[in-house]
Amino acid sequence: MLNPIKNNCEAVVKMNGLKNKILESIFEKYQQWIENETFHCHRGCSLCCTQNVMITAVEGQHIYNYIVQQKKETWFAGKLLHKRQAQYVKLTTNDFARLCLEKNTEYGEVEQPQQNGICPFLEENCCNIYAVRPFICRSFASTRDCHDYGSACLDERLLVINTVTMQLIEHLGQKGYWGNMLDVLLALANHKANGGVKKYISDDEMINSAISNTLTAEPIPGFLLKPEEENEVNLYLQTVLSAKIGLKTIEEIFNNK
Repeated sequence: MLNPIKNNCEAVVKMNGLKNKILESIFEKYQQWIENETFHCHRGCSLCCTQNVMITAVEGQHIYNYIVQQKKETWFAGKLLHKRQAQYVKLTTNDFARLCLEKNTEYGEVEQPQQNGICPFLEENCCNIYAVRPFICRSFASTRDCHDYGSACLDERLLVINTVTMQLIEHLGQKGYWGNMLDVLLALANHKANGGVKKYISDDEMINSAISNTLTAEPIPGFLLKPEEENEVNLYLQTVLSAKIGLKTIEEIFNNK
């Protein structure tokens, strides 16, 4: 269904606005898909709001655009300099899928990030960038009270849809930064469009360290699905990829048609 996007650096810059529209469309279609699900989550429930959030550069730039619009550059720069208490993963979602599909057994056990460090954008148990929160934050949900059980509980079929969506967003952001949210956001501070935030960050060494911590987003190699999951996933993909951005569908844009 999807072919890798063949972009050079100039094309990536030109596509930033288009990618932002595609990202917003994916968010919208995902929200519509889960609107009839019942979750325990509510305003002020923030147990899952840690620093262990992985994002793409597309999601990061989506946040920057909002910050500039809200004229909160000084506040945002201060949050990016927040003390780190995050853990890191060594593979992107699509990289892990590729290795699994290749039946590569040499990648070893993938370490799952532990809840560690409160997200700096959380204040009084509410997210200050909620309108533009990354997909992982949108997909954090539980059908039971996490405080009572110590962990979230989510139906397996929704976990599959979440993973597929993460793969789509990584595909959208391929060749760009992928990694911990704070690292990706710091890395993006060097981009000319984000100079309004960069001028409040004098620690170039911290930015360079953040860049070195990031991985590179990869195209979709395929999806890891059980036979019984294929029908729902195909319907979901059709819903997402058939959405039009201008005169073309997302699928056509992804396949560079």
